[in-house]
Amino acid sequence: MRRRSLARALAAAVVALGAAGCSGGSDDEGPAGAAGYVAIGDSFTSGPGIAPADPDQPGCLRSLSNYPHLLASEGSASRLTDVSCGGETTEMLRDGRTLDGGTEVEPQLASIGRETTRVTVGIGANDSGATAGLYTNCLLPTSATDALCSSFTSTYMPTVFPKTLDSVVSVLDEVAQRAPDADVRLVGYLRIAPEQGQCAVLPLSETRRAMVAGYEQRLASTLAKAAQRAGVPYVDMHRASVGHDACAGDQAWVNGLSDNTATGGGAFLHPTAAGMRAVADQLGRR
Repeated sequence: MRRRSLARALAAAVVALGAAGCSGGSDDEGPAGAAGYVAIGDSFTSGPGIAPADPDQPGCLRSLSNYPHLLASEGSASRLTDVSCGGETTEMLRDGRTLDGGTEVEPQLASIGRETTRVTVGIGANDSGATAGLYTNCLLPTSATDALCSSFTSTYMPTVFPKTLDSVVSVLDEVAQRAPDADVRLVGYLRIAPEQGQCAVLPLSETRRAMVAGYEQRLASTLAKAAQRAGVPYVDMHRASVGHDACAGDQAWVNGLSDNTATGGGAFLHPTAAGMRAVADQLGRR
């Protein structure tokens, strides 16, 4: 992919940089704090580039075929309020965001109330610029090098994970306070890097592949600890997606560096429709 095309795709995906936002929830059946199922999270929940897109919330890059909508449509969850949004951090869940132009956005946590019966939380990867750093230093061929990736994963990220742990626990505790009777699940991230080797859609050096894989494992472990501390189940999609990384071909649950938004197949380095299906299946079993 040419440098300009890749940069344009990254801007469209919005995950890491948090440039875009959302002005509310995809909620066909209830207001904020309504009874039923509330889905909060970042782009690995919202599903950028997966058709069909939510026409009411283009800034959040939310798909009507993401895992919250799949669960709701199949009866695995009750009335849905999906407020997931690309680029979200734990801080934004609580404090909201200000979009370009000055529009104020309600915090996602405000959608949860005492009548809420189910909550899925998919958050943590964007805190402290983690995802942006991973993309820039380790994954994007226009900027990544072994040296930058090594510095990022071995020097910077170890200082971030403890903060992310505390922040995710704080979010889960607030969810419990807002909806004391709800079934709450913390949903982990699908893996991007393979356990070994490389491929055309993810042409990493072996050094960077190993560092990205290690980063993803550390993030999954951090989220598992957060769920344990908060007393909620953890849906370990990192473990579930072994063999379904970006290099898995037809079995991939995430895209590599090829952006498939134009065909409705999802943004680059983000879940595919199959990936959303896999998360819904894991949640539906619980």
